[in-house]
Amino acid sequence: MPDSAPALDAPPDADRIADLREQAAEEDRSIEVTFPDADGDPKRFVVSPRGTCVVLTNLREDSFNPSETAEDIASALRN
Repeated sequence: MPDSAPALDAPPDADRIADLREQAAEEDRSIEVTFPDADGDPKRFVVSPRGTCVVLTNLREDSFNPSETAEDIASALRN
């Protein structure tokens, strides 16, 4: 993963999640972006080459299996 993950202004939407999954699969590496939570604290969103999505703070907070749709993940990130 790069030293500095791209920063988003908000949690990724379904289209962005689908793009990140595609990029991770094509590059055969995990892709990471950051976004602020409701309090403005940064969260890390990591997508594996297999399509698993993980939200991290200092510890793992949530993970989403490849079978979960990008729409479902985007909705969970906003709640």
